[in-house]
Amino acid sequence: MKQQKGFSLLELTVSMAIVVAVVSTAIGALIQAENATQAVAFEANTQENLRAGMHFMIRDIAQAGEGIPQGGISVPNNGATSAIIRPGMGVGVIFPNPAPILPGFPGGFLKLPAVVPGSQIGQVGKGVDPVTKAVLPGNPTDIINVVYNDDVLVDASANSHHIYDFPVYQPLGPAQTCNAGAASSAAVLDPNGAFVILDPACFLMPGKTNPISVGNLIMFHNQNGTALEYVTGVAGQRISFGAGDPGGLNATGAANGTVAKLGPGGAFPPTTITRVWMVAYYIDSTINPSHPQLMRQVNYPNYPAAAPANPPQDIADNIELLGFSYDVTGSTDPVATYPGGPGNAPQPVPPDTPNQIRAVNISLAGRSEQTYNAFSTPKFLRNNLSTQVSVRSLEFQNQFNTASSNTAP
Repeated sequence: MKQQKGFSLLELTVSMAIVVAVVSTAIGALIQAENATQAVAFEANTQENLRAGMHFMIRDIAQAGEGIPQGGISVPNNGATSAIIRPGMGVGVIFPNPAPILPGFPGGFLKLPAVVPGSQIGQVGKGVDPVTKAVLPGNPTDIINVVYNDDVLVDASANSHHIYDFPVYQPLGPAQTCNAGAASSAAVLDPNGAFVILDPACFLMPGKTNPISVGNLIMFHNQNGTALEYVTGVAGQRISFGAGDPGGLNATGAANGTVAKLGPGGAFPPTTITRVWMVAYYIDSTINPSHPQLMRQVNYPNYPAAAPANPPQDIADNIELLGFSYDVTGSTDPVATYPGGPGNAPQPVPPDTPNQIRAVNISLAGRSEQTYNAFSTPKFLRNNLSTQVSVRSLEFQNQFNTASSNTAP
């Protein structure tokens, strides 16, 4: 009988076992590679998200105080308290400045400083259970407001005049080319600060590069001091500052800190205006509690009601922590007032003031958008970034407190 060729059952069993082992190993390696790729993607997305938010904050904080008089901008007050509104508690939610921003300042600021800390007064940075997806309570976050001037706005003519290049009002004098303070002049400054009409020879409205519009903040400054108003209307060369603005800045009847106080009886000395930005950073965990957002608010939201100006911008998602601390230079507080030292203070403690802030420490933490399922139970991947920003306009103190240095842009 002819011998038949083939595999024995034993050989076939061994071969199949080897194949299964090799395939299992290959599949395991592929799964591990896929999990590693997914983890890297989640970490990279989280890192990119944090870097995007950090980029905006660094850019704004570095400019804080630029073009702002030393000590801040005067706001409407009665000599002891102010009632201006501070943005930063969420979309459309604002809180009154007199609520204790800093211990010892129950009446709010009489002058708006370049940097306004807000330690643990922000919304809670909520977490999410990776298994049930239930929203979890977190810790209060911080808020920061920074103020600086706009030095890129030029007029709509070919002259490229900045808005602060010429006084918007000045007494008549020789060799004046624009903004002469006479009844026949094209420039008019209302004695109560209700409006200003600009001479088109000095600044042709509304300007280039983000033109002047409703929602802008305008700082008036002359040898008598400063005042800050909210633009409620723009028509040709006329900028209006009507009552009922969302910041409470157009309070013409206040005893101090108004445009009227810069020119008693309408007798203004040479007076200049500058557009300034007030930028707030805060966490919003109310729009979508499962995905807390880092918000950037410029000036004030939700005015006018029909077409709100300055809506808040979402610049980073899934942010669980926003924290700030400050380098308070020249602190006169007793030792141990600041647990981390005056270079890492949650906020200045009186008699220290925000005007002594020279650098801002930022901490930002977030999580991945989706759960990572390679573990026995799903988990979110987390990351954080920290940095210090030197506030370039506040790094050095001006030792020469002349009238021009206190009011110049």
